[in-house]
Amino acid sequence: MADIRNYRGRRYDTLELVNVGVAGERIATVEVSSPSSDADVPWIAPGMFDIQVNGAVGCELSSSRLTRSGVVKVLEKMLRDGVFRCCLTLTTNAPETMIHAARTIADALDERPEYRSIVWGIHLEGPFISTAEGAIGAHPRKYCVPYSEEFIRSVQDASRGLVKLVTLSPEYPNAAEFVRFLKSQGIVVAVGHTNADGIQLDDAVSAGATLSTHLSNATRHLLPKWENYFFAQLADDRLCASLIVDGFHISPQLARAIVRAKGLDRLILISDQSPLAGFPPGKYSMELCDFEIQPNGKVTLAGDPNLLACASFPVSCGVVNVATIEKLPLSKVYPLATTNPARLLNAPKFSSGEGDFLEVGGLADFLLFNVEPATFGEHGLYDGRSFHTGRFKFDNIVWRGREIS
Repeated sequence: MADIRNYRGRRYDTLELVNVGVAGERIATVEVSSPSSDADVPWIAPGMFDIQVNGAVGCELSSSRLTRSGVVKVLEKMLRDGVFRCCLTLTTNAPETMIHAARTIADALDERPEYRSIVWGIHLEGPFISTAEGAIGAHPRKYCVPYSEEFIRSVQDASRGLVKLVTLSPEYPNAAEFVRFLKSQGIVVAVGHTNADGIQLDDAVSAGATLSTHLSNATRHLLPKWENYFFAQLADDRLCASLIVDGFHISPQLARAIVRAKGLDRLILISDQSPLAGFPPGKYSMELCDFEIQPNGKVTLAGDPNLLACASFPVSCGVVNVATIEKLPLSKVYPLATTNPARLLNAPKFSSGEGDFLEVGGLADFLLFNVEPATFGEHGLYDGRSFHTGRFKFDNIVWRGREIS
């Protein structure tokens, strides 16, 4: 029998103190003690699930220059962030570029099958999005187009069936029909980067759309007071919502309002991680335009400190920020980055399967960490001086029985 390595932590959900023995890639033993309030004992929790990852460490996924080795670098960064499952996200670009990227991701997983379990699927954030001011965000207007079944089939063929999530705006003709087509292909449909009215949004949701992508972001600075596409999505209980709670995309007050309107069961935390994630502050040139990481970690288009362009913090920061903002225990917020996205995408509950994440005989996939809470400025407002994102300080990241460093 393989040597047993032992780990000790407080379960994030029950607070029980557990000693976990790992042999090879499996959990060999679990010994449970009484609940622990000892702050010196790290939390033990399952790996996270991030459904919106645009790249990392200089690798832009939606790029004509994407390579198989670049995909692997992104996945290795995911593991170092404690993310054991993700949707690699292809943002709006030329059709041939998005098809190339999809094919390269599939090729990378064929070449490195040990990483296949990390990629639950590909998320297409575009090109079927609005060209309206605000709604378009940082996406290139020239590549935003109406719906195309042919394009979806081309990307799906190139990726060998990896497309699992599509974000679109339901403002183009035949939106409901296209939503039904995507659903027939086993693809989850999200609304985002939209300038649609309430009727168009309702039609898309009635046809099967189930998610609002980064709700409240990619909107105009000024919206109609009573009826607008943000309120329409916020008020629709049929829609789950993904949120980027990194301290820059939405304020603590707005995060609190969305949490209370939607409820924790209908919320999913995402990183919206930029290709620049992992880089220090500075200006960087990417394929479509130049970006800048501000000294506080905010990612913007170069020259415009107010136009956000993805994010630099991992999804775990959102977990801690929401817990801090709402004064909630980890057990209440952690599902927003684990089981909630799994339920949305019809995935197993955890990366180790449907059972308990610390099940004897199960895959040894878990995290050991302490929590560093977020700090906010006066009255809960953040700024460059007083805001500090919450984060996990990892003791160990154990994936398939292997310690990740």
